[in-house]
Amino acid sequence: MSYYFRPEWRRIRLAILGRDKWKCCECSKDISGRNAHVHHKLPRALGGQDIDENLISLCSACHATKHANLHVGLSTKFLQATAVKLAKLFGGDDLKRFNSDRLGVALRYMGVKRLRPNQLEPIVAALSGEDVLLISPTGSGKSLCFQVPALLARSHSIVVSPLKALMADQVISLLRHSFPATFLNSDISNDEMRKRLSLLGKGIFKLIYLAPERFAPSRKRKDELKILLDNPPKYLIIDEAHCIDKWGSAFRTEYGNLGIYREQLGNPQVLAFTATANSETRKEILRSLNAENAKVFVEDLDRKNIALARLQMHDNAKRAKLIAELHREMRHRSSGKTLVFVPTIKLGQEVRELLTKQEIEVKFFHGKLAPMERELITQGLHDEHGDRSSCVICTNAFGMGMDIPDVRIVIHWHHPSSVEDYAQEFGRAGRDGKQSLAIVLTKKDDDKLLKFMAEKSVESSKIHEQSKIVALRKAKNSIEKIKIFSNQRDRCFNQLLLEELGSAQKPIPRLSKFFLNLAFSTRQKREQRHFCCDGCWRKRHSSSATNFARDVVNKMGAEL
Repeated sequence: MSYYFRPEWRRIRLAILGRDKWKCCECSKDISGRNAHVHHKLPRALGGQDIDENLISLCSACHATKHANLHVGLSTKFLQATAVKLAKLFGGDDLKRFNSDRLGVALRYMGVKRLRPNQLEPIVAALSGEDVLLISPTGSGKSLCFQVPALLARSHSIVVSPLKALMADQVISLLRHSFPATFLNSDISNDEMRKRLSLLGKGIFKLIYLAPERFAPSRKRKDELKILLDNPPKYLIIDEAHCIDKWGSAFRTEYGNLGIYREQLGNPQVLAFTATANSETRKEILRSLNAENAKVFVEDLDRKNIALARLQMHDNAKRAKLIAELHREMRHRSSGKTLVFVPTIKLGQEVRELLTKQEIEVKFFHGKLAPMERELITQGLHDEHGDRSSCVICTNAFGMGMDIPDVRIVIHWHHPSSVEDYAQEFGRAGRDGKQSLAIVLTKKDDDKLLKFMAEKSVESSKIHEQSKIVALRKAKNSIEKIKIFSNQRDRCFNQLLLEELGSAQKPIPRLSKFFLNLAFSTRQKREQRHFCCDGCWRKRHSSSATNFARDVVNKMGAEL
């Protein structure tokens, strides 16, 4: 007997209709008889429960709109089912636990018609019970690779995320798609925290975002830790996983303890994601997570729509004048945004004064801003046509994961502290695939400030002396490498970065991949590069590389 004909469902249905006073929650019309439907916000097939928060009353017309995408044609279902059978046949044991019907339901629920080619294999590996590490460029859709498996899981999953702004941005985006998610951090009140933890215990959420420090023993968070440990997740998801290697030894040591916390949570499957990790960083990520047998996927990290420029410029006033010129020209040609990265709040305030003198209205985003101020700036950046946040100075508190599609120009006032940081931060540009520009400004002794900051950070860390020596040496080596790349202007900047970040081979056999892509993925378009970098420009032009930057901006908004 179908579940919906059973007495217990009939009782629940009548209770919900009574609660909603026999009115459609969408159009407010009176409903009765066969026109009175009760809808699961999160479908039962995806683990949705028969509880008040997940059920609403709808008329039949409004209910049909909720399920329109589920009524796919028989040919599509047949194609998907057949493709998975063939993939299993040619893919061996890798795909035995993979279920095409449930994947199709999850994609339709999230409004995704077809996957990108780089998304399918990590999702299949996760659904097949494998630990996964995915290295894929910014803007390539990494988040969907853990959202889909999490949606299909019976229990919740935990996402370890490094920044409050990133947590809020991703949760808001998920809620817009009716995906039950939340975050736990110090920005929320005690009362709100209690409510979120209560719903976590009831199994309401699919994704819980938190920083690794939330796992650390604490008297203040004793009840929170008990709830987290008493409700083991299906997946432990590490977003921006390069932070394990970058911060785990000194700056944020809880990143180095994630393998221990994984064990305390019952050894859930690990899904780790980042845009930047060379071979050594990958090994450290997997070692720290006790996931040495994970399937590793490394996509092409080359962002062909972002032109890269290294400009040596010692005079700060001239720097500000150039930024103002490029920003105005870009805004004349598009509704895009400009981000200016700085290493410290003090320097950011100085840059803001310089740009204000150039009559550029500029916001400053940094980690010490009040939550409401951070939210207003990010909302302004999401505004397609607004000017209130079209130019934003930011520290690396804004560097990772923020999904602003139309950032056209990213400028580093000062080169960052590693190649990985630079790839993360200039990757904020051009997430919509349109022509964009990334500039790193250089001058003599750029590395002094960064090395001083590294020394202070390591000194204040709670690790023993030998570990401090190792951590400081590692930090200074990273600073030296990006300094060399930023000043080696006779070499292709793109090539230097790609050689450093490396690549790896894909694990699913080719024929099985073909069948799965046929069923679920779009055909990958070949991207064309219209501009490369200042190094390549210099080989063909004798004029200043600032003209290269101007040329890129002048082509924005045009059909290339």
